[in-house]
Amino acid sequence: MEMEQLHDAMLVCSEARVLTIDTEFVRVNTYYPEVGLIQIYDGKRCFLIDPIALPDLQSLKALMLSSSIVKVFHSCSEDLEVFQHALGIIPRPIFDTQIAAALLGIGFSISYQRLVEYYLGIELLKYETRSDWLKRPLTDNQLKYAALDVVHLYEVYNQELKALLETNRLGWVSEECAGLGLQIPTMIDPSQFYKKVKGASVLDRSQLNVLRDLCSWREVTARNKNIPRNRVIEQKSLLAIAKLKLSSKTDLVTEASITPKQFRQYGDVIFGVAKEARQKEEHLCPEIIPRSGGSVNSEHLQRLRRVVMDCAESLSVSPEFLVKRRHLEELLKLDQLPDELNGWRKEAVGNALLIEMASF
Repeated sequence: MEMEQLHDAMLVCSEARVLTIDTEFVRVNTYYPEVGLIQIYDGKRCFLIDPIALPDLQSLKALMLSSSIVKVFHSCSEDLEVFQHALGIIPRPIFDTQIAAALLGIGFSISYQRLVEYYLGIELLKYETRSDWLKRPLTDNQLKYAALDVVHLYEVYNQELKALLETNRLGWVSEECAGLGLQIPTMIDPSQFYKKVKGASVLDRSQLNVLRDLCSWREVTARNKNIPRNRVIEQKSLLAIAKLKLSSKTDLVTEASITPKQFRQYGDVIFGVAKEARQKEEHLCPEIIPRSGGSVNSEHLQRLRRVVMDCAESLSVSPEFLVKRRHLEELLKLDQLPDELNGWRKEAVGNALLIEMASF
């Protein structure tokens, strides 16, 4: 496909009300996804767009942002990263068939293969899933696999749409999908990454400051060099450095277990960042991260969990998708519904939780 053909394809797709979309990419030695193929199907025609042959994909922008066209994906978080990196945008509006399946009671976090088998009775082969999508030319099997992905997805969408309309849950899916793409890792402020580190809740404020600065440095470095975060330094090493008051650079290897290569490349910087972060006055350091659990009434928590289970069963929705434990803990602490339990979840389970809370 040449640029003129791409332009013509976008004109054809702009007439559609619904497009099913998928991407094939490689992400092994890079921070950002390397896009190998973008597939788009309008219900009649399938377009396979080669980002390697056509590095300028800006003509896709208007289509991906058109408010009159629904963009259908399955488990779209990584696809959205692809579009954000390649075009600097998040497609809107989105319909995610995995989310729809969860709200229809088909399964929580269901795979595309299982969903196609459920609705279409087709058993998809996975032989091309991990093939090299950057190698050229692409094989006939790769092209067929890629095209069928979006063709089957269109059929799945139509069946899900019918079921959602029958159960009056299309609004639930639309609301849930509206929030997709807001927490793409490659877009998060580097200074906020420390909050995602498992084990950060055991650190004091000074240690958290070390972790914050190190995580921020690692994120910026990984982005600038386009290499995986762990290629810079592993997360467990960051946590170890935050906990320890290292007396010398060599402690990075003996106490924090960074690799010799990482030590040669970044040892001076890591030690310097950690040393400077430790010198900051405590009142200027991050607040302690609250630990999950342990601070709420366990009996009340169990009663709320039973409410969730009952609501999930009556709706045929996965309880894990309906409410997370941290939402119940927040409800008990604040005595009001957290933001995540408003919207469609308030109707589905929030009001029942408030009634139960009133009996405590």
